[in-house]
Amino acid sequence: MLSRLQDFLSRHRRKFIVTGVLVGGTIFAARYAQRRFVEFQEKQAREFFERTRRTTHFESTEKTCNQVILGMGEEMCQAVLRECSTDELLEQLRQNPKNKLELWEDMKIVAFTRLATYVYASSMLVIALRVQLNLLGGYIYRDIMTEQKQVTDELKQQYLSLIRHFITESGIRDLARYIRTQVIAVTKTMPLSQQLSLSDLEQLFWSLQMAINADTRRDPNSRMSKYLLPSQNPSHSPLLQKMFNETLDLLESEDAVGVCSHNVSRGFVLACDAIAESMGETLQHLPHAQVQTQQEQNVKFNQAGSSAAGTSKSQSGLENNNLLNINRVLLALAKLIPIISGLTSRGFDTTSRPHNLPTQLLTFYVVAEKTKTLGANVYESFSSA
Repeated sequence: MLSRLQDFLSRHRRKFIVTGVLVGGTIFAARYAQRRFVEFQEKQAREFFERTRRTTHFESTEKTCNQVILGMGEEMCQAVLRECSTDELLEQLRQNPKNKLELWEDMKIVAFTRLATYVYASSMLVIALRVQLNLLGGYIYRDIMTEQKQVTDELKQQYLSLIRHFITESGIRDLARYIRTQVIAVTKTMPLSQQLSLSDLEQLFWSLQMAINADTRRDPNSRMSKYLLPSQNPSHSPLLQKMFNETLDLLESEDAVGVCSHNVSRGFVLACDAIAESMGETLQHLPHAQVQTQQEQNVKFNQAGSSAAGTSKSQSGLENNNLLNINRVLLALAKLIPIISGLTSRGFDTTSRPHNLPTQLLTFYVVAEKTKTLGANVYESFSSA
């Protein structure tokens, strides 16, 4: 019996070996696959929790960023008002002096300078704080994940205080004075009696924007770090110096320059919309004779390029109602100056209804998609570095 069993095993030895290898290999492969699957699940879970944790931290950073922007926006607006004040000019005009025409020319320059400064300064402040707080948030998140404490409270305060250069030192002053020189260059040939439509005003803002952006050494878009941050970091902390240099690089990057340029263009559009709304309110309070004059001007505007039948229809329509097409209304530059000055005469105020122009600009820039995307990219880069 034993010999038969030995003979059987001998004759089928290869089969047993192959079967053993197959069974053993299958068991080993199954256990290996199971172990790899468990490791994969654990890795997926870790990545999910890390993403969730990072997302939560990013959302908290964004919320803090919005609060800081709105808080510092109020200080920025006050700095612009101090640098572009019309109080003294208005006081002199109330006394009806002999040089009234010269004072109105000065009012024209200050009004346009203040509006353009608000447009640029608001965009620059929002971009700078988005970059700073998301860069800082990325460093803090890495500290949390590595259980280290590189970013101290003192370093946070020193880093965030760099933006004070823009508001309390020479940043806004230099920006406003540079913009003033460009306003003078663009508007010096425009008499106060010149009649302007909204389209003319849009073209004026476009010319002003091009003039401001033309100087590559002082362009607030591509050289915003020149206005926003001090020329060098006063601290001797190596980490703070590194963060300072990284912030400079980010503010001078193509992404930041593109976002700032886009924001500025949109800001001037918002300014034109606010001026149009104020023009409409002004026309509602004009005497009937002046409204009739505007209607006649409107008809003449419509007649250019229209047929006789179309003109007759326009005149008939205007006789039946006092509605004016605000896009075709012409106002003297002297009448537009108080409107522009009034829109920017108050600082940031979220309680006012409707919001004044500085409040509209800051609020718009805070929620602008391109600005938020820039901040998200900065956070992603520095939280995973």
